[in-house]
Amino acid sequence: MKELKLLKHGERVRLEYAPPPGATEGAMGSSTGEERPDGQVSGVAKRYRKDRTVEGFPQALGWIKATYKEAIEYTGMTKELRGYGFFLAVFGGVVGFGAGGLFVLTAVVDALRDGTVSAYLFNFLFMLPAGLIALAFALWITLFGLRVDLFKPTDLPIIFDRKHGKIYRILREEQPGWRGLFKPWPVLACEYEWELVDAEHEAEILTTGATVVRNHFLMFIVRKSASDPTIIDSFQIANASSLSEHLVPAVWEHIRRFMEDGGPHLPSLTEPLANMEAPLDWWHSVGATGPFGPGYMKRWNEQPGYMWFMHLALPVTLPMFLLWGTGNCLSYKTAITVDWPQEVKRAVGPSMKSEPV
Repeated sequence: MKELKLLKHGERVRLEYAPPPGATEGAMGSSTGEERPDGQVSGVAKRYRKDRTVEGFPQALGWIKATYKEAIEYTGMTKELRGYGFFLAVFGGVVGFGAGGLFVLTAVVDALRDGTVSAYLFNFLFMLPAGLIALAFALWITLFGLRVDLFKPTDLPIIFDRKHGKIYRILREEQPGWRGLFKPWPVLACEYEWELVDAEHEAEILTTGATVVRNHFLMFIVRKSASDPTIIDSFQIANASSLSEHLVPAVWEHIRRFMEDGGPHLPSLTEPLANMEAPLDWWHSVGATGPFGPGYMKRWNEQPGYMWFMHLALPVTLPMFLLWGTGNCLSYKTAITVDWPQEVKRAVGPSMKSEPV
């Protein structure tokens, strides 16, 4: 088990947020209402104030993994989400390499078969470059997806410590760009000052051409210091698959009440902690990520509509979740165990309630 050194507030600047060469201002600007106005459909939908209650009932959505006397610990990834990067890597790689290879082959064959100048110009100036771009994109998707899920820590948790006004976080520092795919991704432990972290509801609009989806995120923006609002880091609680427009403020409200108003560790006494126990084998990983695997009949009893939909689309859903489950299993098999620095352990004390890791 690897114990990490704790980096104090401001000692780490996220690589993508560092000032560009020759510049003095951070690449992400400043965390102020002027530079980050809210009310946007895509972007910052709402900037929250720590002294103001938001609408909705506080919720944690099962993302809290442990409680301490004056602190709560959120998991960075629930077990059903592990393996998704592997799924995207394999699926995206197959589609990308197939499309890119088809474009390249078509360009060469058509140009040689036609033999005209116009055919050569069209195929070698348009079709061939498009195919090479698709191949490069497929390679990037494959390598990045595999790196995201394999040989990663068992968890990337976040602790909110109200006694000392701190946030502690374990993260894996992804290296940006093509070169970053072949560099080490170090695991770090960081400490942030609660008063220097701003909370935002951010939205992102995605379109597939046929439909438009609006994803929602609860983001925490880290300022450099009390006198310098330059953004040096950011992180999120939960993810878009478990959040919605109305759930983001509910999750924030629980954290706000806990840190600011002495609120409870869990929104309700009946809310369970995140189950951090690793699946026993590949079949249990399949069950953790989708409708198949252990618990199959129980899901039919509890979620018949969901199960009917998944089985109507069985030619798509079965290979999808078998692949996702395979990635989940490999992610756990290659996982690296890390531990909080002793300074964090002394600050929060022993866990009062936690699920097995």
